[in-house]
Amino acid sequence: MTTTTTSIFFSAILFSLLSVAITGETIESGSGGARVTNLIVEACKNASGYRRGVTNFTQEFCLSTLQSDNRTVEAKDHLELVVIAIDILKGRLTTANHNIDKMLQNAKKGTVPMRDLSCCKVYYDTTMRIINICDYMITDFRGHKGRLKSLELPRCVDRAGYPVDDCWSDLEYNMPWADALIRENLEIAVLVSLDYALLAPYDVSD
Repeated sequence: MTTTTTSIFFSAILFSLLSVAITGETIESGSGGARVTNLIVEACKNASGYRRGVTNFTQEFCLSTLQSDNRTVEAKDHLELVVIAIDILKGRLTTANHNIDKMLQNAKKGTVPMRDLSCCKVYYDTTMRIINICDYMITDFRGHKGRLKSLELPRCVDRAGYPVDDCWSDLEYNMPWADALIRENLEIAVLVSLDYALLAPYDVSD
């Protein structure tokens, strides 16, 4: 083997190794979303083993959800990913409340739809308040502030899901024709379940 051939051969090997290393670090999205890092893949792999109540989700859903926010690529640790996932949930809650407001404008006073839509708005507002508290708790825990036990993190998100469940009950039984609102509620419930699952490994006694 000549010197030139040897150089080309080892250059090819080096290029291949670099390509593997880069692929292991980030995977480009074919859908135009953010890249998927090892941190994201590992977080979703672990989260897929948990769920909140009966609300399940796939590892692919976790990946696509985190991938929808470009900040996840720069996340330095697991809890930073969770904070971003919570921000995604907040955005969906804000949109859901906006949609309810639009329906309330056309709802007749003194009717069941008016009552249930108003209740759902209160429920979503309550979930937003609780999830904001969870956000602060995660930030403080990540910054090693205070004496917060790790198990309080997933349990906080779990509590944030109960008002969402209550809204689903009202819509499902009294407004079965409101397909868009019911579907939106279920999507929010899955996001809550995802956030809970991402924190589930922290549900241990310190």
